[in-house]
Amino acid sequence: MSLFDLINPPFSEPFLIQRPHTTPSYPILVSSPHSGMEYDSHLLSLCRLSLDELRKSEDSYVNLLLEHVSQYGVTFLQTCLPRIFCDLNRDAWELDPDLFKEPLPEWCHTNSPQVKRGLGTVHKISNNGKQIYKYYLSFPKIKQRIETYWFSYHQQIQDFIQKNCEENGGCIILDIHSMPSMPKRNPYYADIVLGDGFAQTCSPTLINNSQKFFTDKGFKVSKNIPYAGGYITRHYGNPHQNVHVMQIEINKSLYMDEESFELHNSFSKLQSVLDEYVQWVCAEQSSILKLETK
Repeated sequence: MSLFDLINPPFSEPFLIQRPHTTPSYPILVSSPHSGMEYDSHLLSLCRLSLDELRKSEDSYVNLLLEHVSQYGVTFLQTCLPRIFCDLNRDAWELDPDLFKEPLPEWCHTNSPQVKRGLGTVHKISNNGKQIYKYYLSFPKIKQRIETYWFSYHQQIQDFIQKNCEENGGCIILDIHSMPSMPKRNPYYADIVLGDGFAQTCSPTLINNSQKFFTDKGFKVSKNIPYAGGYITRHYGNPHQNVHVMQIEINKSLYMDEESFELHNSFSKLQSVLDEYVQWVCAEQSSILKLETK
């Protein structure tokens, strides 16, 4: 029996996109590919894990943290579907052969580091390392799912890049995530982690000045460690073509209780900081884009 032979796709929309509310608008896209929270009841009934365990894999409430950004002239793209269902920050075909009864096509990427961790395009395990599904998956169904959901989200990114490179000579993409907290004694502890693939995916002006912005707000900020950027950052970031993509990881403990999933009193403060940050990027976008076109 196969999980995806038993249920129909539960999502009528794979993503939501908010266009700028104001004039002028800017060649800036804010992306939240892991904040989807629409867990279909049939999907849940066929998983080994509770909803709370499954939700540990999502970027909880990042979409709410960013809900105002289109008011400042930027485009906001967010997913609706859960990360475990289809991870939009992976290559489309990073699939774990252990999830399937039949062999996968040779063109699937079955040996990537993410697949080996159990966190391919369809997750094998949750963030706590537990197996997710009760049944084998059906590759034809998964292929259809990826073609329906993964490609539609990435088509929005590709269209944004093409349009703004043609009309504005370049663009900026901020791919925003949240990360589990860690003890402050941990040498990798940070409130904010900025990733540019170790100086490969965006202008140094963007990442260095972003680091200063958040540091000046009182946050502990690191670059690239332990998160240097996932598929979206590394695949689309091309500063030599004036496409600047930076990943931002936000410590979940800054705005929520990670066990109860309840927002706490600092949520509004952090949301205001992110609103201010997006407005700052809008004000600086000309110098960031001009940097690589001289």
